[in-house]
Amino acid sequence: MIEPSTVDPSTVDSRRTNSDGYRLGRSYIAASRLNLQHFMWKDAQKFLLHPTIQADLRRKRESSQTGSKEPIRVADLATGTGLWIFDLAKSADVSGLDIRYHGFDISRALFPHAGWLPKNVVLSTSNLFEDPPEALQGQFDVVHVRLILSLIRSDSPKPIIQHIKKLLKPGGYLQWDELDPFSHYDVLTPASDSNPPSVTATFQRIKELADWSWVAKLPQTLLDEGFEEAIQGAHEPNSEMFKAWTYMDLCSAEELSLHWYGRDDEDGESWRRLIPKAYDEADESTGAILRVRPTVTIARRQLR
Repeated sequence: MIEPSTVDPSTVDSRRTNSDGYRLGRSYIAASRLNLQHFMWKDAQKFLLHPTIQADLRRKRESSQTGSKEPIRVADLATGTGLWIFDLAKSADVSGLDIRYHGFDISRALFPHAGWLPKNVVLSTSNLFEDPPEALQGQFDVVHVRLILSLIRSDSPKPIIQHIKKLLKPGGYLQWDELDPFSHYDVLTPASDSNPPSVTATFQRIKELADWSWVAKLPQTLLDEGFEEAIQGAHEPNSEMFKAWTYMDLCSAEELSLHWYGRDDEDGESWRRLIPKAYDEADESTGAILRVRPTVTIARRQLR
């Protein structure tokens, strides 16, 4: 059995207090978890850009051969380390397309230095709860966003949806990759009669942090806010990946215990005491895992 860490997490994450409202970490550990998360989501989804959007961009390329030669513009909101952009830019999803990428985040803390960026990538700061600059409004063919559920205020994504809508060209696509703790977040064991109390309690805390019901309602909300063709699908990882997802989400739980509650909050401290016990259950005792099924919602901004 592992012992609880004697390292004070707040000394590892020197940016523990996020005045901008971000409720996860920005340390090298948090950045590594974020990068791992990208590849885990990619493995589960089997794509970076939804096939419907890929097909739409290729139709635009075909029409541009006889018309406008403007490049396609793709935005990634809450881009973090920028890895989704960097991976997409070299993927088969967009091979042969002339694309300019723009990543936005409220903080530059996890951005690579500008000197290391590809020539077709720009990273800059932006606040999802404010109007985008006029120069950027209506400029993007695609807007992508992933895992911003901890940023949602008053259990409503509508302010962020309006920000996204202003960035998109008429007819442009939104792809929103999200976790749904209510519908696609289950603790399982190989034996149906096994009881993993610490794993269950650890991830139940995430379900209880807020009202996450808005995630399942996202397609209808998008339709109400001026989008069309809104669909949502869940993508389940292969079962051999369940344990890796469990460990990754234990990292997320530890970050949330610090940044949602605060370092000295009793609820956060009790949550952190559960995490090593949950690790032991997943590793040695019951074989318990967290089954996460990432959801992907796409919608098109109305032409009018």
